[in-house]
Amino acid sequence: MKNKFSDKDLMKFADGELHDNKKAMDILSVLVEETLESIELKKRLAVYTETRNALFSGLIDLHRRKQ
Repeated sequence: MKNKFSDKDLMKFADGELHDNKKAMDILSVLVEETLESIELKKRLAVYTETRNALFSGLIDLHRRKQ
């Protein structure tokens, strides 16, 4: 199955920085479905959200240690 959305777009979506409203709505539309495509998209998106959360947690911990 060919990826409908680029990794760059998913990364921006996960970070809340995808300013293309149509593309963001297209991603959301797939995410709410119960299809093979939505399952695969959720797996791909999870990588970016988990990475984002880990980076934020690391930055918060670093900031706290400096105080």
